[in-house]
Amino acid sequence: MITGPIPEAAARAACHCEELLSKAATPPDLDLEFARFARSFTEQASTELAVLCDDRGLSAELVETELLPVGEWYAKIGTAHRHSFFALGKEYRGLLVSVRIGELIAQFERILGGTGEIDETCTALPASSKRFAQQFEDRMTEVLRRATDRRAIAATTNGDEVEQVAPFAADKRIWTATLAISSAKSAQVWKVRLAACQSMIAEIVGTRAVSPATGRTIGARGIDGSAIADVDLPLRAVLVDVPMSVARLASLEPGAVIPVAVNRNVPLLTGNLTIAQGCVGELDDRVALELTQSFLSE
Repeated sequence: MITGPIPEAAARAACHCEELLSKAATPPDLDLEFARFARSFTEQASTELAVLCDDRGLSAELVETELLPVGEWYAKIGTAHRHSFFALGKEYRGLLVSVRIGELIAQFERILGGTGEIDETCTALPASSKRFAQQFEDRMTEVLRRATDRRAIAATTNGDEVEQVAPFAADKRIWTATLAISSAKSAQVWKVRLAACQSMIAEIVGTRAVSPATGRTIGARGIDGSAIADVDLPLRAVLVDVPMSVARLASLEPGAVIPVAVNRNVPLLTGNLTIAQGCVGELDDRVALELTQSFLSE
């Protein structure tokens, strides 16, 4: 037993925990995460809008991403837009999708066989286009759910006054993205605009720290020389998409006839990721899918 005074250490004990943890994990880079999300949003929007507009030649391109003050973004959008706010749990945390009212009317007019030459300064949706505007919002809901992998995302409000639709604080900054939508059938290009608050992007990527990448890349060998080359992935092609009310679904019974129409633009998916799209055909007396567009990068 020690009866004398407690000996003092010659030097302070090393404390490496914080240093080791800081090297083992870093917080997510929200700028980078939003850029990734915007690319995924663009990919999903291309597929969903092609189906909505019945135009397999339609494509979406991400042309711009910016981090802007809320007021500057509102001024950049301007007036004569339809805005839809999509929330996840709390009403202040969500995403804003905006599209010019005149461009919505023009797309609806093209679907009906017209030229789509509409005054883009239109400030109100006619009654004939309101159903199409709702279908556009429904498609954007599905796009956001797939891009975020959050099935709870839902549209909470819409309107043509952005300050009343989006609950973004005026003194905050938001991430923004602009998509250019084009088609082989028309020379006209229209835009879909997206905005997200910081808390929403943090929710999408999670609050946990992200470890730096330490694994080896496939490298110059290509996919054929990698260990994952022979891994089987289940693919599915969505030939029909039949919306049905809960009441109608509950009344189904053997013998019921459900009218369906095969999509002209069929998405090919693995999990919830759309990797290609094509049209239905026939090969050796079997139904086949001819790919018209691929989203796989080299």
